[in-house]
Amino acid sequence: MKNRDGIIERGGALVLMAALVALASGTVRAEMAPNEPITLEQATEMALHADPRIDEQRANVARAQALIERVKGEGGPRVSANLYAGLAPKAEDGIFTNGTNSCPAGESCTLRDDGNELDEGLTVTSGLTASIIQPLYTFGKLENYGDAARLNRDVKASEVALARGETWLTVRRAYWGFLAARDTRQMLEGVKRQVDRTREDMRKDAEAGEVPMSQLYALESGAAQLDRYLAEAGSVEAIAIDGLKTIIGVPIDSSIEVADTHIEPITLPDGELGELADRALAQRPEMAMAENGQAAMRHYVEARKSERYPNLYAGVVAGATYTPGRDRLNNPYINQPLNQAYAAPVVGLQWDFNPGVMRANVSDAEAQLQGVVAKAQLARQGIPFQVAEAYHQSHGLDRQIQALEAAKDNSRKWMVSTFMDYQAGLAGGEELAEAVKANTEVQADYFRLINDYNMSVAKLAIATGDYPQ
Repeated sequence: MKNRDGIIERGGALVLMAALVALASGTVRAEMAPNEPITLEQATEMALHADPRIDEQRANVARAQALIERVKGEGGPRVSANLYAGLAPKAEDGIFTNGTNSCPAGESCTLRDDGNELDEGLTVTSGLTASIIQPLYTFGKLENYGDAARLNRDVKASEVALARGETWLTVRRAYWGFLAARDTRQMLEGVKRQVDRTREDMRKDAEAGEVPMSQLYALESGAAQLDRYLAEAGSVEAIAIDGLKTIIGVPIDSSIEVADTHIEPITLPDGELGELADRALAQRPEMAMAENGQAAMRHYVEARKSERYPNLYAGVVAGATYTPGRDRLNNPYINQPLNQAYAAPVVGLQWDFNPGVMRANVSDAEAQLQGVVAKAQLARQGIPFQVAEAYHQSHGLDRQIQALEAAKDNSRKWMVSTFMDYQAGLAGGEELAEAVKANTEVQADYFRLINDYNMSVAKLAIATGDYPQ
């Protein structure tokens, strides 16, 4: 068989196509009736409910929501309490050296000065300090941190949409890859059957001396190549179906059938390139992420800057201590910290910042904002190009498929007529091998083109945001 490199290149293209369908997302539970063929829409729905990557992004949204609740909590009442017990010196006599807490009229009384001595022994003391504080005004801290947290949650929600888009595209890569591989295998099997029948007849003719041995060798070589491509196509088909099982959450040792009998070109989306680019800028998750990310970082910068200001608060502070063996004093000028109780409403200003650390935090927040702005600008520039790339690729492949439609039919007619001419003695083995080679190339190329075209249209949908977000 002459120039067999063309078929070998087509076989390599099939292997590359098959490699793309081996993406998986973890084993999960899926609901599907036994032996019921699965459609592309059903496979997509199952994968969107089963993909752990989507669940991971949903968990990130939940974490972002928890951050919002934390900021709200920072603006609510704050309760602090400390209960303790310890040792203290006993003090059974009064505050004066005469052993009482009062000084009789006309007498000269002296206050005791043995407070740090343990002449009277030790006793147990216990106490409780508590406060309830309500922030009144934080000079923008809570407001800006709260807005930043809410916008961050929206960014995380957009990441869920991105993960769904990856899953949506992966299902199509596996589903269409399987159909293309199966159609290729079935085509090769049909050609192989015809070649095998003719090869037996040619072998008899060659043994009888009616046909040159070179023609038999040419056909034998072509048959061996077909065996190789059949083995390759079979492995591609097996990889594709196992990849589809994994994506939709079906155990890999189970058996599934797809509803489509052949791969068919899907419909191109309506709209010109400019219209599709505008649609992408309006509905791509990345654009929402860019806008929300910029707004979140601006609030975050303002929150960092507001940390230089105090917090205004109101509340109640209270405390109590009890020490057996020590009298309680009610004198307004003398404090007995080991045996007392107090409570008082308060209003105050609280500062808690380090100037050097504060400046570093502001600089870090501003740098992060610059990075987010740069990413947003990149998205605005890159998204129209992504749309244009997918648009031109899908339309170009569509034209290639239309061109191959006629070539596909004619190459098959050429091969069939050459088989008939050989039987009639009008064509030799080399001519037959050349017709088989040409038909195999065109047929395999046609299936590959449909798969590439369908994937390019799917990528165009991803580029424009036209998928279930």
